[in-house]
Amino acid sequence: MSLIDDLEELAVGARLKRLYEYFAKDVVLIYKDEQLNFEPKYFTLYYLISKQGEAAVTEIAEELGCTHPGVIHLAKELEELGFIESVKSASDSRKRILRLSEKGKASLPKFERVWAKILALNKSLFNSQQNNLLSAIMETEAQLNEKPYYQRFQEMFNPQGNNPVTVTTYEPQYARHFKNLNIEWINTYFTVEEHDLEQLNHPEDHILADGGEILFAHIDDDVVGTCAVIKTGPTEYELAKMAVSPKYQGRKIGNALMEAAIVKIKELGGTRIWLGSNTKLTPAITLYKKYGFKEFQAVASPYTRANIHMEMDL
Repeated sequence: MSLIDDLEELAVGARLKRLYEYFAKDVVLIYKDEQLNFEPKYFTLYYLISKQGEAAVTEIAEELGCTHPGVIHLAKELEELGFIESVKSASDSRKRILRLSEKGKASLPKFERVWAKILALNKSLFNSQQNNLLSAIMETEAQLNEKPYYQRFQEMFNPQGNNPVTVTTYEPQYARHFKNLNIEWINTYFTVEEHDLEQLNHPEDHILADGGEILFAHIDDDVVGTCAVIKTGPTEYELAKMAVSPKYQGRKIGNALMEAAIVKIKELGGTRIWLGSNTKLTPAITLYKKYGFKEFQAVASPYTRANIHMEMDL
């Protein structure tokens, strides 16, 4: 037995990586047998483009649950291999679209034959197991989508938290925290957009001047989270720019900000709150539903990442 085997649950990440490498090195050989210069890490990207015809990097990142930089890195390598190409969008010249190249299209039938065989082999392998690997992975993913790993750690070993969370309103010295926390959060999952920068670079002009407010969560001397309430109608406010430092996730900071935002909107005379989000942000959607938000169909959104809108009457 190796050290990783001896460590059992403590080295689960290393064990999953090792298992991937077991699969990957042999799948590379399978591709080579078919004269395909291709690695398993490219599979989901190439497969998605082959099915959709073309897609923007942001759309791909959302669909695959990857970071925007991660998709760009893989796309660059796949383009160098000649299987895809990047072109300007016909509807928006600022946007780059990925699609199969002529080589990518010509190779697709050969790939599909290989994938059919790999699928059959994987089903045979997993169905012969006492504990089906795919079922175990899906169950673990569902658990972590419902409650992130760090939050579980905090609840198990630090249930009360070290120090209480306090929430305050905007002061000029906190402006950099509003921007930095949001830039960090957006870049983790999506891409910073023009409308983001308008509000993050000039919050006093684009949020406060119109009757909104910005809230900050503190633990001791650290600013650990933030959100904005933006006036969008006589008694209507958007809940936006909620971000929590990764270091402090699992400390119920999102709850503290949400409760403070609701109180603030009521103080400002608001009777309706709405927000835009993305369905892959399961913990955030769960938080919104917990406080009574319901989905509604919005006419438009200034953010390409927003694929769900929710509202709540006060």
